[in-house]
Amino acid sequence: MANIEIMSFVLSFVLSYIGVPMILNMLIENNVVSQNYKGDDIPYTMGLSFVFIHTISVYLIMLIYKFKMTNIALYLISFILMGLVGLLDDLIGDKNIKGFKGHIKSFIKGKLTTGGIKAGTGFLLSLLISLLISKNIIEIIINTLIIALFTNLINLFDLRPGRSIKVFILISIIMLITSNVKEFNFFFYSFYGILIIYLPLDLKGKAMMGDVGSNILGITLGIYCAFTQVFEAKIIFLIALIVLHVLAEKVSFTQIIEDNRLLKFIDNLGR
Repeated sequence: MANIEIMSFVLSFVLSYIGVPMILNMLIENNVVSQNYKGDDIPYTMGLSFVFIHTISVYLIMLIYKFKMTNIALYLISFILMGLVGLLDDLIGDKNIKGFKGHIKSFIKGKLTTGGIKAGTGFLLSLLISLLISKNIIEIIINTLIIALFTNLINLFDLRPGRSIKVFILISIIMLITSNVKEFNFFFYSFYGILIIYLPLDLKGKAMMGDVGSNILGITLGIYCAFTQVFEAKIIFLIALIVLHVLAEKVSFTQIIEDNRLLKFIDNLGR
């Protein structure tokens, strides 16, 4: 399996070295820019590069190593679809409506929001995947919640340069260590190859990955967790996810990070 992981990393690194600057220039030339937290206009939706590069890399790995399609196909379909709804939210989303509550209230009032589409699509994909891979009703519920909540998790931290990507890397490393199944490890190694090229741009405030990026990083964590973790580990991850989502409705993660020396140090690394 180590050969697959190395090949996946190298493929994504090479594709990113070529593709990330081209996509960045395309967005700049077409004025696809948005204000960051400092008020600077920078290219966003750079998560598009993740969609193209990761999808091509995974297909090449499947071709080279003759992987069976079933679970990887489930992942790729969900990955691409969540990227699509994330892109929709980036381009035409109403930034004044925040959180699950806001989108649910809008839906009840008869107003469809891109955030509502994103949440609904994420939950539906999570449920469908869980129905296909789970053995009983308990597993269906746990896998559905894990995939859905992970899909939204990265977006909760995407408020400062590089922060959400650092969260993704940390959680993915934990999952690699705790995983009971190793055949899907190359999902993460493919992203590591992309992030070596992309992350410096994000850290220096030269680009934002947008919801298209945070969605696909999140659903990758969720599906990998559902595919590879033992029941006990899933329960721990699920409890942590629920706590983080409840906290996100009540407190500012940015303020918590600013008030903690260690978290602030990690958050500022590379900027």
